[in-house]
Amino acid sequence: MFLFQTINYRQQVKKLRDTVTQRNNELIQSEAKLNSIFEHSPVGIFHYNKQGVLLRTNRHFEAIIGANKDGLIGFDMLNKIQNKALSKAIKSSLKGQISTFKGEYVSVSHRKETYLNVDLVPIYSSAGEIDGGVGVCDDITIQQQNTSNLQKLSRVVECSLDAIMITNTNGIIEYVNPRFTQMTGYSSVEAIGNKANFFRSKTTKNATYNKLWGNISQGEEWTGEVQNKRKNGQLYWAKVTIIPMTNSSGKITHFIGIQVDITESRVISKQIAYQAKHDMLTGLINRYEFEHQLTDAVCSAQGSRLTHVLCFLDLDQFKIINDTCGHAAGDELLRQIAGLIGDNLQANDTLARLGGDEFAILIRNSKLADAVIIANEILAKVKKFQFIWKKSCFSVGVSIGVAEISNTSGNTSEVLIHADLACYAAKDLGRNRVHTYHDNDELLATRDGEFRWVNEIKEALSEDRFELYAQPIVSLQEPEHKPVFEVLLRMLDKHGELISPGVFLPIAERYNLSQPIDRWVIERTLLWMRTHCQQLDMFDHISINLSGASLGDEDLLQHIMTNITQANVRPQQIMFEITETAAISNLAHATVFINTLSTFGCQFALDDFGSGLSSFAYLKNLPVNILKIDGIFIKDILTNPIDAAMVKSINEIGHLMELKTIAEFVENDAIKQKIEAMGIDFAQGYGIGKPQPIDNMLKLTHQP
Repeated sequence: MFLFQTINYRQQVKKLRDTVTQRNNELIQSEAKLNSIFEHSPVGIFHYNKQGVLLRTNRHFEAIIGANKDGLIGFDMLNKIQNKALSKAIKSSLKGQISTFKGEYVSVSHRKETYLNVDLVPIYSSAGEIDGGVGVCDDITIQQQNTSNLQKLSRVVECSLDAIMITNTNGIIEYVNPRFTQMTGYSSVEAIGNKANFFRSKTTKNATYNKLWGNISQGEEWTGEVQNKRKNGQLYWAKVTIIPMTNSSGKITHFIGIQVDITESRVISKQIAYQAKHDMLTGLINRYEFEHQLTDAVCSAQGSRLTHVLCFLDLDQFKIINDTCGHAAGDELLRQIAGLIGDNLQANDTLARLGGDEFAILIRNSKLADAVIIANEILAKVKKFQFIWKKSCFSVGVSIGVAEISNTSGNTSEVLIHADLACYAAKDLGRNRVHTYHDNDELLATRDGEFRWVNEIKEALSEDRFELYAQPIVSLQEPEHKPVFEVLLRMLDKHGELISPGVFLPIAERYNLSQPIDRWVIERTLLWMRTHCQQLDMFDHISINLSGASLGDEDLLQHIMTNITQANVRPQQIMFEITETAAISNLAHATVFINTLSTFGCQFALDDFGSGLSSFAYLKNLPVNILKIDGIFIKDILTNPIDAAMVKSINEIGHLMELKTIAEFVENDAIKQKIEAMGIDFAQGYGIGKPQPIDNMLKLTHQP
C-alpha cells in the first residue's frame, strides 16, 4: 500500500514538474513574443517608472525621437523635458489618469523637431499601486504639415481676390468663397446646391459653354472670357479658369472654378483702343487711323478702275483766335468746325483731324470733279460760319487741297504729298480756296521740290549729317579783346557734299524743322566746348543762332540750362543770337526766353538789326547785350550815304543804351576802316574771316 502510494506521489510530482516546466516555457515564449511585439511595433513605445525615469524604449520610439537607447534609458522625463505640456501629461499618468499629449516635441540631444501624438497609461504593481507608465506615440509631423498646409490653403482661398467655387462632376456647387459673394451678389447659402451656370448671362454663346464642358470632361483645364450676371441684374465680364480635380486613381471628382472680374480692364482697354485711333478733342479719327484707312483705299484703287479722293483742309485765321482768346476758344472752334464739315459728308466718307487746325477727308468711290464740288460746298459753309466766343464774333476760312486716288496716283505717301502740296498751293494763292493737284502744275512742282528738301533735312537729322562751322568776330576798338566766333551750320548730302545753309534753313523754318535743328546745334556746340574745356579761356564767348520757333519752347529753355550745367561750361561764355524779326514776332516769348537765360548768365545778341519796321520802338523792351547791324546796310556803306547814316544812328543808339555793336558783311579793309572810324565795336564778314570747320578756330587763335 505504501509502495503504491509512493509511486503515485512520484507520478504526481513528475506531472507537477512537467506542468511547471511547460508553464515556464510558455511564460518564456510569451515574454519573447511580448518583447518581439515591443521591439517591432509600428508605433513608438516607452516605459517609465513612477519617478518618470525611462526604463525601456523600442526602436520605433528611438527613431521618432532621433536618439539611441543609451541616451534615452535613465532620462528624467519629469524634470528634463522642455515641453511642459508633455511633462504635465506624464505626471497625470503617474497619478492614475490616462492622458494624451499632442504637439511639437524638440529632442534635447539632437534638437530634432517632431510633432507627436502620445497616449500615456499608468501601470500598476501586483499590490495595486502605480508602478510607472507606458507611452504609445505616433510621429504625425507629416500629417500636421499637411493639415497646416490645408489650413493655409483654406485661408488663401477664403481671402483670395478671385472668386472661387468648387462643384461636383455634375456642376452642382459645393463651395464658394467670400469673393464669389462680393462679385456676384449671391451668398454661399444661395449658391451651394445650384448649378454652376445659374448666374450666367444670355450674351455668352452656347458654343463657348459646350467647348468648356468638352475640355474639362476630358480632364483638361479651360480658360476663357465670359459675361455673367450679378444678383442685381448687372452684367460683368469675367476671366474664368476651370480646373478638373482627380483622385488617386485619376478619376475626376470635382471642378474648381476661378473667376477674375475684368469688366474695368475691358472698359479701359476699349478706351485705350479708341484713344489710339481717335482725336480726343473732336471725336474724329486721328492721323494714325486715317492713314491706315487711306492705305486701304489706295490699295483698292490699284489694279482697278475705282477712284477715291483725298482732301487736306487747313483753317485760316485759327491762330489769331487761339492766341487772342485762349486755347479754350481754339478747342471749341475746332469742335464746331469738325461738326460743320462732317454734316456735309456721306456715311461712307471719312473725316479726320490730323493735328492742330488740319483736317483730312477721304471721299470713297468718287470722281475728282464730284469731290471738288463737295470741297467747294465745305468752303462756302466755313466762309458763312460765325464763331462766337463770349462777346466776340469771328469769321474763319479754310484752304483745301484735293488729290485723286487712282491706279496711277502712286502709293500712300505720294498721295499724301499730292494733297499736302495742293493745300499749300491754296494758301500761297491767297488762302480760303480749293486747289486741285495736277502733275503739270508749276506751283506744285516748286512745292514738291521743297518737300523733297524737307525729307532730306529729316534724314540728315536722323543720320547726323550736319557739321559745325564757325566764323570769327574781331574787336575793332579793343585790340587785346579775346577772340569771338559765331557757330554756323552746314548739311551734308548723302554723298558727303556740303549744302549751303541758304538752301535748307529757309525750308526748315517754313516746315517747322527749325527747333530740332536748333537743339542739334546747341547740343553739339556744348559737346565741343566740353571736349575743349582746357582751351575755352582763350575765347571771350561763342555765339549760337536760335530760330524764332525756339523762343516759345519751354522744354528747350530748360534743356539749354541743363546741358550747360552738365557740360561744366560757364554760361557767360555763350551768346545766343536771335533775329530782330523773330524777336518782334514773338515778343512775349522772346522776353521770357531772354530774361530767363540772362539771369542764368548767358548773353544775347539781336541779329539783323535794322530790318524790322519798328526796330527802335522794340529795342528798349528786349534785354539784349549786343546789336548786330544788318549787313544790308554795311555792304554799301562806302557808296550809299543813307546806309551810312543808318549804321551811324544804330551804333549811337546802341551805345546810348550801353550795348555793344557788331557790323556784318564786312567784306574788305575799306569797309572795316569805315566802321571802325564810326566807333562800331566788332566786325564780321568775309573780309575778316570766312566760315571754317569749328576746330579751325583753335588754330586761328594761335596765329601771330
